[in-house]
Amino acid sequence: MTIILRIISVLASLFFVALLTFTGCMTFRTSDQKVLKTFEKEDVAVQIKRIPFEDREIRYVESGMRVWDTISPPMIIFVHGAPGSEDNFHKYLKDSALLNYFQMASLDRPGYGYSGYGKSVPSIEAQAQAVKAVINQFPNSKPILVGHSYGGPIIAKCAMDFPERLAAIVMLAPVNDPETEKIFWYAYFAKWGITRWMLSKALRVSGDEKFAHPDELRKIQDEWSKMNIPIIHIHGMKDKQLAPSKGNIVFSKTHINPDILNMIVIDKTGHMIPWSDYDIVKQELLKLLMK
Repeated sequence: MTIILRIISVLASLFFVALLTFTGCMTFRTSDQKVLKTFEKEDVAVQIKRIPFEDREIRYVESGMRVWDTISPPMIIFVHGAPGSEDNFHKYLKDSALLNYFQMASLDRPGYGYSGYGKSVPSIEAQAQAVKAVINQFPNSKPILVGHSYGGPIIAKCAMDFPERLAAIVMLAPVNDPETEKIFWYAYFAKWGITRWMLSKALRVSGDEKFAHPDELRKIQDEWSKMNIPIIHIHGMKDKQLAPSKGNIVFSKTHINPDILNMIVIDKTGHMIPWSDYDIVKQELLKLLMK
């Protein structure tokens, strides 16, 4: 029995050390230096900007050429999920076909990356205002907003609050429905004081958003039907995180005006649409340009 207890004790210690190492490394952010090196390798011009927003700065990465006089290029702004950061969309910002037509930017949402890292902002409205602060840096453009997962309802809130500043929104596997959102057991590690300290700041912020999200979605539930700009919703039927068949797909179809909604359902796709279905997302962005 003593030997068994020692083995269990050793295994538990190893698991604990592995957990600390794993979660501590999951910062979900890329330094300015690494961002610049990433784009330099592919000979893509990029700028890293910081702007003041409430109690912090918002960092965003911008690629493409600005034209400030009489003509401004079409604009795309990318908004990541939880957890995540601006680097989630580097592939798009480096894409030569997109760069031929678009100016692009990707931001660290408040609480993530280098936008007040670790200081949670669970409010969807406040997150939308942070996106607006970035939009305001491009006064000659009406951008397309692209949001993944938790970024979906954030860009939808932008379309609800200031549609005149936008051309369209593209939601990728968005978490829209407050009644079917899942909370997995490991999310409680960010909630319990005894385990919260083990997690990286990005995972803590993600946990804070997770538990606040259903109530935040209920606050905007009646506003979906008022949106009046083009909306693309791309979702996968293999999305195990979001119960798409009974939740978010139905929610969008029920709450968004069908005249402005383009629903794209992909049978064999899961939650990671920005990466797993890159070509589909890219083609939809180019189609919006043609329109």
